[in-house]
Amino acid sequence: MPVALRIAGRMGRHALINDTYEPMQITHNNQPCWVARAVAPRYIFHSGKKRWCISKQIDDGARCWAYCETTSGGTDPSSCPGPWTCCDQDGEWRADNKVSCTSVPADNDKFVQLRMTLDADMRHYGLVDHSNLKSLWRRLDFNGNNIVSLAEIDKFVVEMVEGGSWPAWLNNKPALMRAYKKTILKDGDGDDWVEKHEFHALLLNIFWFNKLWQGFSQI
Repeated sequence: MPVALRIAGRMGRHALINDTYEPMQITHNNQPCWVARAVAPRYIFHSGKKRWCISKQIDDGARCWAYCETTSGGTDPSSCPGPWTCCDQDGEWRADNKVSCTSVPADNDKFVQLRMTLDADMRHYGLVDHSNLKSLWRRLDFNGNNIVSLAEIDKFVVEMVEGGSWPAWLNNKPALMRAYKKTILKDGDGDDWVEKHEFHALLLNIFWFNKLWQGFSQI
């Protein structure tokens, strides 16, 4: 039975890795993957090079926040003896003995299960492919100043829906406002702009709040 993973103990830089990660329905390098229960782009996966990584994207792990060396026969990072190695404030990688990874039961809560559909949707619409994301960001940030406003995001969503790339239910102004607010205030740095490194979080939030809107509208 698939298990969830709980990362705890990280302080300071990249404390955001502390979360419970639910098992995904995909593999990477023939190993299972997990995604943060919180609606945020945080993943645990195998790099293919003897490391379990925690990062904002499932890739080769070269730009991860933390990693742990694998042991032979281990099917998830909870079996690794540790320690986890994390990138500190000065950019140096150091072992952090306070970081732990433990297996916990997967959650069947309806909101957690709804959250688990987001990455499947993102994959379906090509929103996890690096080249696609770069192309979409250039389209959104059409003036090339590396920040986008709510008005620019709204225009982008309307164009994606009208062009048939996205489903019509994603063009919802109240849901978009909530997605924008969460991105800038919780996932971002608190200013009024969405920056390039916040783009993945913005896309997740657009899908999340529209799904919530759909669900509550049926009650």
